Amino acid sequence: MDSSKIIVIIAIIVWLILYSVRDSINLKTYGGVFGILRTKIGLKTVEKLGKYKIWRKIGIFSIPICVIIGCFMLLNLLEMSIKLISGTLPKEAGKPVIFLFGNVIPWIPGIIALLIAVSVHELAHGVFARSFGIKVKSSGILLFLGFPLGAFVELGDDFKNAEKKVRGAIASAGPLANLIIFLISIPMLSFTYSLPAELKIVGLNDPASKFLHEGDILYSINGKKITSLEEFKNIAKTIQPNKVYDVGVIENGKIKIYKIQSSKEGKLGIIVAPSEPLSLLVNTIYWTYWFNFLLALFNLLPAMPLDGFHVWNALPELLKERKNKILSKIGSFLELLINEKTLSSMTFLVWWIILGSILYSMW
Repeated sequence: MDSSKIIVIIAIIVWLILYSVRDSINLKTYGGVFGILRTKIGLKTVEKLGKYKIWRKIGIFSIPICVIIGCFMLLNLLEMSIKLISGTLPKEAGKPVIFLFGNVIPWIPGIIALLIAVSVHELAHGVFARSFGIKVKSSGILLFLGFPLGAFVELGDDFKNAEKKVRGAIASAGPLANLIIFLISIPMLSFTYSLPAELKIVGLNDPASKFLHEGDILYSINGKKITSLEEFKNIAKTIQPNKVYDVGVIENGKIKIYKIQSSKEGKLGIIVAPSEPLSLLVNTIYWTYWFNFLLALFNLLPAMPLDGFHVWNALPELLKERKNKILSKIGSFLELLINEKTLSSMTFLVWWIILGSILYSMW
């Protein structure tokens, strides 16, 4: 049995345990497979930040932007499912991110990055809700069969009775915050890549595997000394197919030069990593970059209980209120296509596509 199946079994066992004690741990469940684990963490911060009304304007303004991003994500999901079935996309692409931990995603940086993404998402929902005067009862994490899907804040009943545009503005806050952290991570990642570092060879593929050893220190390529990840990346981009390169490494304290002919794809097959402290920093920022991006896009799918349900549902009302007659007519037309009934049907479709893709990728 592979690790993915083991993870699924463990997650289901954890979910069954949580489900059996749901009342004592304040876990609210939906349909026996979804759940919101309530906490009180961060509520004081939410109250302090939520007093600023600027969040209202930002939330309303972000609704159409989030719908456009949600459309992109929905089309991407449909395209991916078709490619999985047709075999043009490898099965591994349909596996949830959680299955990549310990293999592709290092545990400590990955967990830190996930906590950052979830915390930012949760905080933003609460802050926007308070700016509209909506009560925040508790903070929480959305679970699906034991897997964390994202952050949630439990809002008071006044959220259900609020205008659609208010609900949409509050729902857009989480994905919007994740996108901001994603954008901030880009220059931060670039900066860490440029920091001076001794690069250790941590993985080898052909053709380098025939000459080098894991644990060696990469010293130079074609006489160019490698002193940072940025320099390694820049040189890697210039590697040409079937060309001989002088690769210098520090092996047992001595510099050795090997003549290695690149592959027909233009690769040497060398995987490097900096020293442990810098590696932890780079990996944490790298996965913060990806988790915030993925969490934002995933939550904008038009399906309950994701944020996209309320964001999409708010768009027709928002356009109908515009003074511009053309926008108002577009809003009236969209109201026939985008409403709670059609979005509920979309919910069923989206989750079956996701579940089907996951199951297909595992067996």
